[in-house]
Amino acid sequence: MYAYIPLIWKDMVLTMTGPETWAKILLEAGIWSEIEEPLLNKKTRREDLIFALFGATCKEMALSQDDLLRAFGRHFVSFTLRTGNGTFLRSQGCTLPVFLEN
Repeated sequence: MYAYIPLIWKDMVLTMTGPETWAKILLEAGIWSEIEEPLLNKKTRREDLIFALFGATCKEMALSQDDLLRAFGRHFVSFTLRTGNGTFLRSQGCTLPVFLEN
């Protein structure tokens, strides 16, 4: 699941603000186009890039960390359902406490 986070993050930013903001976030985070593709290929595990994206997104979208994480949580669920991964969500538990334990 971890490797989907950058992909879902990009989708959230593009949905909320558009490609111009995404480009600014990448620049602010120090991520160049040659790094972006591997970051989004679902195989790369680079926590430093995730944290850089998080900080840059807070800055560019003028959101607090809490507000950004809430927005990401909402987008994560809708993205997962929209892309046909509802089975994944259902398999993790039918209540929030059970889901969080998994």
